[in-house]
Amino acid sequence: MSALDARRQWLAQRHNELLAALRARRDAPPGMPLSAPVAGSGGAAGASGREISTPSARTALLVVGGVLVVVAALVFTVVSWGRLGIGGRAAVMLALTACALVLPRPLRRRQLTATAEASAAVGLALVLLDGYAARQAGLGGLDRVGTAGYWAVLTTLTAVGAVVYGWWLRLRLPLPVGFLMARLPGLLGTAALGGTAEDYATSMIATAAVDFAVLYALTARAAGGHAGLRDRLGGERAATTLVTAAGAVGGGWALLGGVLAAGHAVVAPSLAEVVRSWVPLGLLVLLGMALCRGFRSLPFALRSGGEGVAVVALIVAVGAGLRYATPAGWAVAGYAAPAAFIAVWAAVSCARSGRWAKTTTGGPFAPPPEAAAAVGELVAASTILLSSCVVVLPDLAQALVQPVAHGVALWGYGHPPQWSWRLATAPLVVLWLFASVLAAMAVVRSRAVGDRHTDRLANALHNTAALAAVPALLLLPVALGLPYGWVPAVAAVAAVAVAVDVVRRRGATLVPRLLALAATGALALLWSSPDRTAVLAVCGTFAASAAVLAHVLSAPTARPTERATARVAGAFSVLALGVEAVASGLTAGLPSHVTAFVVLAVAVASACAAAAWHRVPGRDQVSTAVEGTGYALAATALALTAPHPGALSLALAVTGIAGLAIALRPDRRRAALVGTALLISSSWVRLALAGVSFPEAYTLPVTAAALVIGHRRRTSTPGTGSWPAYGAGLGATMLPSLVAVWSDENWVRPLLLGGAALLATVVGVRTRLQAPLVVGGGVLVLVGLHELAPAVVQVLGLLPRWVPLAAAGLLLLLLGATYEKRIGEARRVRDTMRSMR
Repeated sequence: MSALDARRQWLAQRHNELLAALRARRDAPPGMPLSAPVAGSGGAAGASGREISTPSARTALLVVGGVLVVVAALVFTVVSWGRLGIGGRAAVMLALTACALVLPRPLRRRQLTATAEASAAVGLALVLLDGYAARQAGLGGLDRVGTAGYWAVLTTLTAVGAVVYGWWLRLRLPLPVGFLMARLPGLLGTAALGGTAEDYATSMIATAAVDFAVLYALTARAAGGHAGLRDRLGGERAATTLVTAAGAVGGGWALLGGVLAAGHAVVAPSLAEVVRSWVPLGLLVLLGMALCRGFRSLPFALRSGGEGVAVVALIVAVGAGLRYATPAGWAVAGYAAPAAFIAVWAAVSCARSGRWAKTTTGGPFAPPPEAAAAVGELVAASTILLSSCVVVLPDLAQALVQPVAHGVALWGYGHPPQWSWRLATAPLVVLWLFASVLAAMAVVRSRAVGDRHTDRLANALHNTAALAAVPALLLLPVALGLPYGWVPAVAAVAAVAVAVDVVRRRGATLVPRLLALAATGALALLWSSPDRTAVLAVCGTFAASAAVLAHVLSAPTARPTERATARVAGAFSVLALGVEAVASGLTAGLPSHVTAFVVLAVAVASACAAAAWHRVPGRDQVSTAVEGTGYALAATALALTAPHPGALSLALAVTGIAGLAIALRPDRRRAALVGTALLISSSWVRLALAGVSFPEAYTLPVTAAALVIGHRRRTSTPGTGSWPAYGAGLGATMLPSLVAVWSDENWVRPLLLGGAALLATVVGVRTRLQAPLVVGGGVLVLVGLHELAPAVVQVLGLLPRWVPLAAAGLLLLLLGATYEKRIGEARRVRDTMRSMR
């Protein structure tokens, strides 16, 4: 065993040594001799603990050294320059520059590639520093040359020289340096010639065009099998990376120029300025189209992006020109119109190219070459069109919601405001273009896919087009300047027409029509708010239409979507009748507590309708929706009568009787509890209104009779629970007496009520009945709090203010520490209560 352990340890050590040697070979620069780590020297541990690799450390040293050399040369040029004569200055600078530029060749022969690259970078920096120094010294009259023109020529020569220099010496760094420096001559030359914003944009886009032309030539030669080209660029992978980076820089430079040209075209103060901006925009259009159709080796997204940039430039150029050919306020339509045309054209092109065919085929999809242009055009034109809609959105939103504010003033303050409803035509035209383009794209997509019912994009386009078409259609009378009454009338008629279409064509697509119905109905309701007659007419019409819609769509053969629509329509019908009732009362000048009874009548009628619909097979869900909305209206009616106790008592009595009537349904037996509670509440309100200070004289007979009747019911019907039997009787006396206790300073009522509550609690525990236990226990606890409240207030007044806070904090900590135990106890109490009858 000891021999095997020794052998295993030796193998593990040898394994670590070999790994260390491989890491050293990987991290060492080319040409450096390698040596394996000595056993036991800890080479493996050192390799694993190394934070910076050898190439990274080498690069850092070279970068720092090169920067220090350039800084030293700069300091020498600025500080020590005046101490030498013109000959000495030129000799020093030229010697340093020549050494830095010549040194990379012998360094490459000795396989010191990274050092050669650093030396070349220092040499190029010194060339620019030589140019600066020569002009500052006035060498050859250079100080009399314009600054921009001088640096334009110097950067041009340096950029070309850097590329030739790097190509000759097979260095990588001078090539991107020369490429990046080539950005400057155009801008500097334009500045020297006193160019405008259009000239700067043209120079930038022209520079990018030259870049792409050079890149196209290089990639064409590389694709043609030119091995020497790939070798000079550092291998195939390095060449691909360099070309991709250069393309990204050129594209970004062209985009900056395009943004400058487009911004100037949009805000140009005259048509002549717009025409001048067409030059860079046209150049950008040609460049984008050439990039999409010429560079077939680029990724699909980049080619589509180039075509999209070309389309944006074209739309901006056309829209900027139309701004001076159209009336005031129509500028946004000048951009939206060509964008809409190009979007439809691009959608058709996408369908013809087969780009949208991937939704119906399985497996990978290879888009044809012409699909890149179509997709780029579609995305760019859709973006411009959507941006135009965003620009006109404030005007459209103001026109949509303008009647609402006046409706609030009418119904809230009682006087109709004076207002005029206006909307410019241009925003409406943009909205029409947007809706039309969406509809056209939905049709094209549907035909390309073959079955739009299974395509999400086609459905989304159809639905969005339906939503956008509604305000575009309904705002047309506003834009035409028709009287106010026409606008809500048109909206209401459109909503009824859509509802009729839904009823008559049940097999057709339902979702777009439902969206249109919801939009037209909502706008009709909002727009009718400033006029009382319009509100009454619209709410009545919608209530009848919704009732018919709920009846038709809740048929036994209805689909799930139709059934859901039927439930919503039934609830909306009841809600519209409630609004109609409130509006009728306010229009007639009735007080709110009188109007509440009209609303309560609607609620009772909805309960009757729900009971009738519940008997029809398949309409039980609609019945539930109608019934629930009726309950909400009943609660609203009670809230309206709250400020008037007399009306509140009567409303509670009517609602309680309705609840007892609802309890006649076999599936609504629990409604008897609510009805009884409402009747008892009505009696309490009546007693309080009559100024009765001893409610027990009125409630004790009722309690006795209710308890006797409940006991007889339990004995005759074994399945009856304790709440239907004893809940109403116990609450009839205990709850009013509890209210009276809190306003009674005598000790007799609290004593008697506490005793009765204690007796009910004991009886509930012994008989295991839930109603006596809950009612008696709750009343007993509240009576106890009433008796302890003065003492607690007195004690709190004597204690410092921090004591209650500390006690509350300790209580919370205690509860948190025993949280699980309390949960278990609460569950046991719940189970015990559930086991009671």
